[in-house]
Amino acid sequence: MKAKALLLFISFACAPAVYSFGQVNCQASTKLVCQLPISALTLATNTIGNAPGVSSITAIGIADNIALPINASIAAQLTQLPIPSATVGVVSLNKKGSEVGVPFENLGPILTDRPDTVGQGHIFMGFSYQHFNFNALDGVKFASLPVGFTYTLPSTGQTFYGAEVNNIGFKLDQYVGMATFGITKKTDISVIVPINSVSVAVSTSNFQAYLYSPTSSNCVANPAVTGNCYGTFSSPGTVTTAGTASGLGDVSVGVKQLLLGGAGSRGAMATGLTIRFPSGEALSYLGSGAWGGNVYGLFEYRARLAPHFKVAYQWNGNSQIMDLQNAPHLQLPGGLQYAGGVDYKLARPLTVSVDVLGSQSVNTPSFTVGTATLLGTAPPVATINNTTLLNNTYTSANFSGGLKWSPAPHLLLYGNVTMQINNVGLRSDPVPLFGIAYNFKAAK
Repeated sequence: MKAKALLLFISFACAPAVYSFGQVNCQASTKLVCQLPISALTLATNTIGNAPGVSSITAIGIADNIALPINASIAAQLTQLPIPSATVGVVSLNKKGSEVGVPFENLGPILTDRPDTVGQGHIFMGFSYQHFNFNALDGVKFASLPVGFTYTLPSTGQTFYGAEVNNIGFKLDQYVGMATFGITKKTDISVIVPINSVSVAVSTSNFQAYLYSPTSSNCVANPAVTGNCYGTFSSPGTVTTAGTASGLGDVSVGVKQLLLGGAGSRGAMATGLTIRFPSGEALSYLGSGAWGGNVYGLFEYRARLAPHFKVAYQWNGNSQIMDLQNAPHLQLPGGLQYAGGVDYKLARPLTVSVDVLGSQSVNTPSFTVGTATLLGTAPPVATINNTTLLNNTYTSANFSGGLKWSPAPHLLLYGNVTMQINNVGLRSDPVPLFGIAYNFKAAK
């Protein structure tokens, strides 16, 4: 039975990965990754128009650059969504001077895994749900996210200015099934299967477009006259796009090895490795589109007030969502991760847990919003919003608090809320989580 159970767990990881290495035509595609590029392409096309020497590829490139920080942050966030701990059970501790073990009944943290394993031949099954309502990126609110660009045509010296304001709604519901099997007393193997439901809506307005032409006859004749060097374009009004997608996310398979802390020990340490498969459709924000690996270490001190710590490193491969047009695309950001907190036994079946969790994103495409001063004088404004793209390294920090309740042996119910405490990267409203888990002995 044990061999069959192990084979079953491994087979979960063989879900087919979805690859899409060709170019993405956002003028024809309904993928969610195209929602913002569609409005950005409207801006770029409206600004550049049919100017000689400017191809449609230029407009597409501008649109992709405008959307890149958002798409990259979403993909990176999908590799960092917290997953509930995969351990339910009671560890026996020996009191000093006594050979009789007493149970350590803290139910453990919720979002930080603990070193304890489920036990040889035991199977842990869990299911959880959490809801994300993303509201800001790089400190700029999604409700009014301005973007803009400046493009100069080398052959003529013409300079194009374009800007828009986006109202973005982005919500994610995640359902996670988890199974852990105890190969030995100190070794677990786990499979994590997420099912994601995503909705994206973009409303774009306040389009502004200007063309500075220093070689035009009017400008050459009298450049000091207001508007002689400029052409403007009519606004397309408000552009709206929306879409939804549901399906399999990125499946992960992990192994954990307890190093210190068998029965009777208050201190415990473990190490582990998790491999993530690109099984989710990245172009619909269901997955990251990249292979990933996470190596980690865990520590716990078993007491009524039990501190626990985790340090990890996340590595990711290349993802198309980082570069929609050019294969083999760019590497998805990764970096150091940490978590620390305490869990406290309020009563025999009830434990409260609090954590601070951090995830580093190294060289992540980001942007700053500033202003570009228009050359010369152009009514009715002399400046326009301009988006500057850059690669930024930041660490998002979150506070998590919740309760675990065991109404019956081996059964666990839990609830939790996670709140981001700094304003970097992709930020969400407080994230509620609910889950149920059960640990049982596999039949021989």
